[in-house]
Amino acid sequence: MKIIHTADWHLCDRLGRIDRTEDLNTRVERVAQLCQEREADVLLIAGDVFSHQASVDDMTRSLNRVRDIFGPFFARGGTILALTGNHDRDGRIEIVRAGMKLAVPDAARDGQLEGGRMYLINGRAIATLKAADESRVQFVFVPYPFVSRYELSAAEYRTKEEENRLLHGRIAEWIQALPHTPNFDPHLPTVLAAHLHVRGSEMHSLYQLRENDDVIFDFADLNPGWAYVALGHIHKPQTIHGQANVRYCGSLDRLDFGETHDDHGVLFVEVGRSGLMRDPERLPIPATPFHKITLTDPEAELPNLAERFPDRETSIVSVTVNPSTAGPSRDEIARQIRGIFPRLYELKWVEKPPGVASTDSGTFTPRADVASTVRDYLTKRLTDDPDKELVLALADEFLRVEGEP
Repeated sequence: MKIIHTADWHLCDRLGRIDRTEDLNTRVERVAQLCQEREADVLLIAGDVFSHQASVDDMTRSLNRVRDIFGPFFARGGTILALTGNHDRDGRIEIVRAGMKLAVPDAARDGQLEGGRMYLINGRAIATLKAADESRVQFVFVPYPFVSRYELSAAEYRTKEEENRLLHGRIAEWIQALPHTPNFDPHLPTVLAAHLHVRGSEMHSLYQLRENDDVIFDFADLNPGWAYVALGHIHKPQTIHGQANVRYCGSLDRLDFGETHDDHGVLFVEVGRSGLMRDPERLPIPATPFHKITLTDPEAELPNLAERFPDRETSIVSVTVNPSTAGPSRDEIARQIRGIFPRLYELKWVEKPPGVASTDSGTFTPRADVASTVRDYLTKRLTDDPDKELVLALADEFLRVEGEP
């Protein structure tokens, strides 16, 4: 069976004011192309199909797009197996699942999956699927640990740490006991798909999650004797404990600036009757460009800024500006930057500490009194201005009026 392992799509996501819909749909289209090129039997999405920001209307549009994109894949019997992650909201997910069951009531009868459609799994489950060559593979699904998905009552815990500890125990025990349950076939090659945080996985932040932040699993909790373990939740692609068959595939696209330097793509996995046939193959997918830009001399740098970034129409950009008293005003700088980068995520200004004089040539040294400071500032700024004397005279008049009792 040929499987493409992906995760953390976060469809309908936004980064600040920026709608990421088309970015993500473009990557989904590439996934569909890879499914066709590699003649995949299964597209396995290991959680977080949708962003937590997705409304029901957003999800409807996205699912219609998925149906259209994967039409040829479904037509030849391809199957999408998607489980829920921590960003998939149960209320909205259950609406989708109810509609799926109405459309095809017996699609997963007695744990036997039928090809040519999508399944959205929101609870622990075991099911088998037949490949094109008539061989069968068994799938074990472990969605992200929410109490609603694992029949945990609020009366059983008092704190978040207790809740996480109970969820960990319930899931780990269930996984360990699987080979001895009646509906599990120990003779079939088995793929475990889970949206979990496994201890030792490399994350983007130096911040280390604790048991009261997330439900954290040890490598041994996965019972990692499966043919393949398809993981989602950690966005950085990696193997766990050096095991080629236990993998985080990473997120489908860059979702924030913490993922700027990550590779993105999917994993191509082949499972035969005796298990994993070869090491998973990484299939890269070009990510949305993200740029962090610092302008230290806006007057000199702004005229050539557009040329420096030929992908500026599609890239997501964070700009930090160190303004000087000479040159364009802040409003003018901001206007030019927004004109160059239509997908500007943030514009930050470097503020000089109070009392620190600027070293720019067009600056001045504040005087002890306000009137002298204003005159010095105007004199510097209006050096070659033909109206310099008129402005200074008006300033003197204003300062004299303001200073009268």
